[in-house]
Amino acid sequence: MLREFLNSSSLTVAADATPTLTSTPGIGGGDVLGVGISMFIVVAVIIVLGWLYSRSRIVGGGASGVINVIASRALGPKERLLVVEVADQQLLVGMTATAVQTLHVFEKPVCVAEESDKSIGFAGRLHKALQDISK
Repeated sequence: MLREFLNSSSLTVAADATPTLTSTPGIGGGDVLGVGISMFIVVAVIIVLGWLYSRSRIVGGGASGVINVIASRALGPKERLLVVEVADQQLLVGMTATAVQTLHVFEKPVCVAEESDKSIGFAGRLHKALQDISK
């Protein structure tokens, strides 16, 4: 009887001592998708903020309205001619990669400052282009 008791108790201990395999949570497809979407959102926000920063009028001295570029013409990769209006007077300015020089001061305004394409936006430029095509 003791032998039966020992055998039965050892079986129960042995049965209780067997390690049970528990499943640990792993990385699933939903987790990878969530991380991917989060990274995409972060990169998109960085790109949009960079674009807004470059379009901002605060960058580059701001838009005070004292100095206006009336016309610009590229002469080469780094050379430009600019007609600039300062204090109701127009100047022809030559600009290179290393220097800026006043070439001529006009007595009378050469051209009147029109509403720039930057301020009318895409819809206005598209409308103007369509009008030019239909003429």
